[in-house]
Amino acid sequence: MRTRQLVLLLAAICLFQILVATETSAQQRAQSASHIPAPEEVLGFRPGEDRKLASWKQVLTYFEKLDQASDRVRFEALGKTTMDAPFALATISAPENLARLDEYRKIQELLADPRKLGSNRDEKERRLLARGKTIVLITCGIHSSEVGSTLSSMLIAHQLASSNAPEVQEILRNTIILLVPSLNPDGVDIVKNWYDKTLGTP
Repeated sequence: MRTRQLVLLLAAICLFQILVATETSAQQRAQSASHIPAPEEVLGFRPGEDRKLASWKQVLTYFEKLDQASDRVRFEALGKTTMDAPFALATISAPENLARLDEYRKIQELLADPRKLGSNRDEKERRLLARGKTIVLITCGIHSSEVGSTLSSMLIAHQLASSNAPEVQEILRNTIILLVPSLNPDGVDIVKNWYDKTLGTP
């Protein structure tokens, strides 16, 4: 009798351990999947930290990781710069808005040229405005030596991609943010390379 009770007890302990391990593994997977990397995790420093600049490749890597980790971010190359670097754009919004981007693009196209609406324009415009979202374009870094805005683009993107604060959620629901980390990617690297080479010299 005691042997049977001991076997049952051991079986119950094993089952409990399996369930705990399975639950812990599931929680770890969920945490890993939901983890939105902060810029310092990718760059090795926080944007704005003294004597630290990011290369354009580092900026791109950060936004690519954000795109992979967050369903609020889409990152894409729009073309090439003069020095053959990717010219890139992050589109940031609520996941349900990103799923309907083509529809919102069409709405913007029609509102930009009301001649396409034909007759009864006023009513059609009102309906389009009610269906559409506010589009916010943020461009950073047109002048290569003004490094702050390109660095801060990563902080802005991280906040929008990771925060569950009510005001951030409201922004994401009601707007589609087009964030250009730099209008001058070649200048980002020219300045960083010069800065790294001369840092600490007379």
